[in-house]
Amino acid sequence: MFRIKKYRLLITTFFILCFAGVISTNKVSLSNKTLETQDEKIMFFKPVIEKLIAKGVSEEFILGIINDSLIDFNEKYVQIDVSTKKSSGTPSTSTVYKSLVDDKSVKRISDFIKDHKEKFDIVEEKYLINREVLGSLLWVETRHGDYLGDHRIVSVFLSLSLADQPNFIEYNLKRLRENPSVSKKEYPGLKKKLIQRSKTKADWAINELVSLYKHKDKLPYKPTEILGSYAGAFGVSQFIPSSFGSWAIDGNADNKVDLFNVDDAMFSAAHYLYKHNFGKDESQKRKAIFAYNHSTKYVNTIMTLAKMVKELDSTNSINVPLNEQINN
Repeated sequence: MFRIKKYRLLITTFFILCFAGVISTNKVSLSNKTLETQDEKIMFFKPVIEKLIAKGVSEEFILGIINDSLIDFNEKYVQIDVSTKKSSGTPSTSTVYKSLVDDKSVKRISDFIKDHKEKFDIVEEKYLINREVLGSLLWVETRHGDYLGDHRIVSVFLSLSLADQPNFIEYNLKRLRENPSVSKKEYPGLKKKLIQRSKTKADWAINELVSLYKHKDKLPYKPTEILGSYAGAFGVSQFIPSSFGSWAIDGNADNKVDLFNVDDAMFSAAHYLYKHNFGKDESQKRKAIFAYNHSTKYVNTIMTLAKMVKELDSTNSINVPLNEQINN
């Protein structure tokens, strides 16, 4: 009850300060924005607080994440861009992530599959996901856990949730106007796209915070402690909170769902692909992988790596004496 009263008092104070001009809600310069006190944080994130409460998130959870000393606003997470590239009418010649498709990557994926053979055997039988595809996907996502990201996902979502606020829209419009590749003729159309994208991204971030709240008891760690990507994905399999809630599973039977654990990440990614109709023919595989990450280049990279890994393992198998193959 005390916290609720304090929150209402802070919101009232916020409006008084805005009316008096002490706090500007139209400030565009956001560099090095530091929220030093809990009261400042609550007032700054007021629009987010109101949206979360309207969606049924408890005030205890909201105040818990906002007041955590690990969490703060960062302007880089609220930067919204729209494409200014003009289509050439011809498809790009760069169909894969070239930095990831090489002999070293293929060898690392092959070794990873061998090191986790027992788990891959189970995954293939249970979810019908090719080990070469799954091993390649986890390589592209985090290099099998070597690159997990150092962004606090709660800070990412809290900051991005403010993207539809007038001052942040103006901040991003200013960035758009200062873009030398944007002409005066193009600006009105791009402005409209940016405003719409700001609303879409803010709504998405709010829904991810709601998912984090709904599935907080499934997580083996505090939400504010989770580090992940710039986009708020976390773990070896790089799930966002909504994906975690729907498809993350315990892969090593320890009664925890920890996506920073390779076994759990493997089973969760396989479960995701299975639920998105991963099948035997290539079109089914490609559609399921595209659902994981909406990028044709991403899909091409994984399918190319999977083929290369299979070819490497087939070649190695031929070169191994038959008696060793039988014994293994």
